[in-house]
Parts: sequence; structure tokens; C-alpha cells
Amino acid sequence: MTISKAEARERALRNWSQWRLLLSDMSITYSDLSQMDDEDIAEANAALDHHIKMMEKANKSNKS
Repeated sequence: MTISKAEARERALRNWSQWRLLLSDMSITYSDLSQMDDEDIAEANAALDHHIKMMEKANKSNKS
């Protein structure tokens, strides 16, 4: 049985911390993610947040 679009959207939002890592340029695979616990996922998301801030800061410096 296929889930509805609404259920798929709900599941995607509920699991956003995992999907965010898969969709990022961090090269984390679905297999990698399945081996990570909640603390690993939280840490990887924090690292991604930090990386994004550093890239934004670097881009601002380059535009000056």
C-alpha cells in the first residue's frame, strides 16, 4: 500500500533532522544515517548549522 502525499509530508517533517542530512552536501548516505543514534544526528545537524554559518560569513567577507 502506498502512503498518501499528506502522510508522506507528515513523515518527512517528523524525520526532517535525518532528511536534512541526506539532502545536504555532507555525503551522508542512508546506510550511514541508519547507523547513527539520535545524539549523532543532533551533532551532525549542529555541525551542518555551523558550516552554513561559516560559509555565509565567508561569502559576506568576499563581497566586501
